[in-house]
Amino acid sequence: MAGRSIVLLTKDLFFVPTLRAAADKLDCPLVVALSIDSAKLSGLVADEVAAWVIDLNCVPVDSIPVVVNSLSTRFPKARAIAFGPHVQTQRLSAAELAGCQQVLSRGQLSSQIDRLMSEWLSA
Repeated sequence: MAGRSIVLLTKDLFFVPTLRAAADKLDCPLVVALSIDSAKLSGLVADEVAAWVIDLNCVPVDSIPVVVNSLSTRFPKARAIAFGPHVQTQRLSAAELAGCQQVLSRGQLSSQIDRLMSEWLSA
């Protein structure tokens, strides 16, 4: 599994340690970017990204399709995942309609992160 990374697009730096701990258990690099224009993403090799995860709180609803399309184009073989508060159904629906393969509430992601990350890396 080493060498396959996961990209996390978020501005919520308090949530990053939760995902980083799960990634560390799997010896998986976690690349955290604040936006799709981040320099951190430009150096990544597309085939080495197993999954990308969007925090829907950091993307305006009308920009979700643009962000999903951009990441899907940049990392075509990666799993497409989005998460957000369960009460923000418009954002969750927009991510699903934009083509995310997995759309989770923040609670689902937090409580199942170890299993989910393992699945993303083995897919």
